[in-house]
Amino acid sequence: MDANKLARRLDAEFPGALAITLRSEKRLYVGVLDTDKLPEVVASLHEQAQGLRMATATGIDLRDGIGVFHHFVINGQALVITVKVVAPKPEPKIPSLAKRLPAAKWIEREIHEMLGVEFVDHPDPRPLLKARAFDDKVYPLRRDFDVKSFKEEIGEQLEW
Repeated sequence: MDANKLARRLDAEFPGALAITLRSEKRLYVGVLDTDKLPEVVASLHEQAQGLRMATATGIDLRDGIGVFHHFVINGQALVITVKVVAPKPEPKIPSLAKRLPAAKWIEREIHEMLGVEFVDHPDPRPLLKARAFDDKVYPLRRDFDVKSFKEEIGEQLEW
């Protein structure tokens, strides 16, 4: 699949709903401006790019919310497609892709525990990583996470 052609098709299918940046023939960035459109955009990518699969996802605490970046590759091609959504704080939510993409199941659970993003309709939202010492509403990868207060709360001495 040609990155330029894919970008044009997405732009035509979702007019005004995407911020598309083509960095090179091998890197396509798709910003989804309305988080509710994420499943539709990913479904469209799957229809248009045969062999598309999710490689991973990453979450980052940005100034304007929590950014969730889904990284896709196409089997046999050098093209990487990153689909970005920003979920506003203080209670970020985005639709889960786990029912459509089994590869999303664990990484969405990780992003939820570390950054507090609620993946709406996730099929298995059980805790995955955090120790029991962490409160459910403590997100260690957020900018506002206070390591010192957390260590004091759980009784661990600070050693710097």
